[in-house]
Amino acid sequence: MPKPTFGMSHHKGGFGRRGSSVTLIQNNVQHSYLRTAKITFYVVLPVVGLFAAVISTYYLPPLAAIPIGLIAGTLAGGLIAGVIAIWPVLRAIWWWLPEITLVVLLIGGWVYLQDRTNPIITGLAYASIIAAIGLPPIARRFMVALLWCLIVRHRLRTCFTSFLSTDRHGHLPFIGMAKPIPVGERVWLWLRPGPSLEQVERQLDEIAVTCWAASVTVTKASTSNAAAIYLDIKRRDVLRGLVGSPLTDELPTDIPAVPRPIAAVPAQLDLADVPDTDDTNPGERPAKKNGRPATVNSTPAQTAADPDLDWI
Repeated sequence: MPKPTFGMSHHKGGFGRRGSSVTLIQNNVQHSYLRTAKITFYVVLPVVGLFAAVISTYYLPPLAAIPIGLIAGTLAGGLIAGVIAIWPVLRAIWWWLPEITLVVLLIGGWVYLQDRTNPIITGLAYASIIAAIGLPPIARRFMVALLWCLIVRHRLRTCFTSFLSTDRHGHLPFIGMAKPIPVGERVWLWLRPGPSLEQVERQLDEIAVTCWAASVTVTKASTSNAAAIYLDIKRRDVLRGLVGSPLTDELPTDIPAVPRPIAAVPAQLDLADVPDTDDTNPGERPAKKNGRPATVNSTPAQTAADPDLDWI
């Protein structure tokens, strides 16, 4: 049976080629953190040791303050360097922290009830909890939303290890907490030096396919830091559903219906019903030539009869 290994495979997809081993920590990432841990130790040791020695001189002789400073610097530097060295392991634990917590609670609760009750009562207690979660529609939908939040964090890690660009040390973006939203899930991410918001936007379609979603959008989580972003994993369109409004309950319902008169619209028009009268003088018909406005033709008799035209 193949055993999971840490940093033994160079295959970035998550499954190595040596005996199909599962790679949780890449070799380049492990070496990068070890080198950073060494540098941090040699920097913290003299700084903390000097401060500890100076403070110890107020209470002890100078010869006794020097070893105290060395001990304090070694302890502080070793502690910080140790945390940095095992950070890849802590990050892997962080990826599986919800699942580990759930398993510990289930097993711990079963063992706790087994020590104080019989197995029948323990089984009934667990069955009642499962029924309370699975039977009501609201609780069932909430648990399904939480389950998708757990799944999408691992799918995003697959995206980062497969096709998203990283720095030269292979550091992946830090995946924060995921929470359910009306359209799907929202995940908080912290980008490392290397990928940017524009690069993530160019690969949203690939991320949607990997996360089994309809679409993915990315927004900034902070106005002062471009490294913090939100990924909205959209699985449904809430605008297509019916939304109940409380304003409809305040509308009056005792308004009497008022009949409105309906105008008679003729179904057809007979030309015999149109009067054939044309009182228009042929000399007063408008004339249009070359797009100029119409002019009115007047006779000399009309001009002489009109006192306003005496100046002509």
